[in-house]
Amino acid sequence: MKNKLFTICLVTILMFVLCGCASHRVNHLRSNLNDVVITRKPQNSFYDLTIGLNTHVIPTQSMGENTSQLYHLSSKDFFMAPTLEYVRSMGLVEMYSNQDYQLFITINKADIVDFLNATVVLSISLKNAEGIEVFSQKSINASAKGRSIMKTYRFYAFQLALDEAYTQALEQINWNRIASFLRTEQLPKEEPQKQVQGYGDTALENTIIRWDVQSRPQGADIFWRVVSKTPEVKSTNNKYLMTTPYEATKSLDIKGLTYQTSGDVRIILRCEKDGYHPQEKEYNVRMIIDQEEISAFFRLVKEEE
Repeated sequence: MKNKLFTICLVTILMFVLCGCASHRVNHLRSNLNDVVITRKPQNSFYDLTIGLNTHVIPTQSMGENTSQLYHLSSKDFFMAPTLEYVRSMGLVEMYSNQDYQLFITINKADIVDFLNATVVLSISLKNAEGIEVFSQKSINASAKGRSIMKTYRFYAFQLALDEAYTQALEQINWNRIASFLRTEQLPKEEPQKQVQGYGDTALENTIIRWDVQSRPQGADIFWRVVSKTPEVKSTNNKYLMTTPYEATKSLDIKGLTYQTSGDVRIILRCEKDGYHPQEKEYNVRMIIDQEEISAFFRLVKEEE
């Protein structure tokens, strides 16, 4: 009987000690997990973007109570500032509020496991200026063991584990794919109804056209004008380009033009030289856009005296 009572007392004391130790660990985690440090600079940098990116870090409410075996951090707001700094350091920055894409980084899980290790799960959603999702990544998982990391800027292994796991998760995001949406590299045919307004935000305006205009004899004046059958694009008078030979690469800046209406718009090249009959050549703008070229050769004919 005495042995039984002794065993019960011993078990009770051990349970009390263990519970007290667990409670102390939870308080220790709560006191020392107030930030996250991204341990490496981004591997990517982007300096040729024409569209801005507005980044949002979305915390989530964790399920279950915090214990020393599983301590939850996904609802914390301290992920936001270092994440925004990380994204902006790559050149993914805000530009124009009405054109910027929106990147949502959701902290689905950020846990300290067994007091020493960390697990992070992220998901991302990229939406265009109209709020339509154009790219996503789900279940980006990363984990790290605090004891295997030797750093001097942290005192506790669980802090190092969280830093490393979160850094690894950010590195798994497909930043190249995200950046591809922030360049105006789409083909004009992929933006059939997007109208040229002169802001440089359409694929049409960023399509470079090669001009190659030759004449025999050389030294003739070259003019061009727009002739339109669509009300969105106005016809123009002759505009002087240069004398032949004329070679240049430039975009078509025709206000109101869309790829869809480009088949109803023509460019007329006119070649003039004193003592020779003027000549004109006509080009369909849709064809120019698709071929990315205007090429002309004028064999001038002398006027009869």
